[in-house]
Amino acid sequence: MRARKAAARFAARTWYEQVRDGRQSRQETSAFVRNHWEAFLPFADIGLGRLLLRIARKERRGCYA
Repeated sequence: MRARKAAARFAARTWYEQVRDGRQSRQETSAFVRNHWEAFLPFADIGLGRLLLRIARKERRGCYA
């Protein structure tokens, strides 16, 4: 996944969870992100996306307990 896309998906998820105030299911949130992440691309910071991807790689390798 590219850095800007990762940041846009994170922004979409964060926004949706904030707006719905914890009243959504995990599937509902994931569906929203899949369908609307592109709307958040103009606001996506590539540096944040790189950081998120780096964290995800380390979690997959088991570097975090």
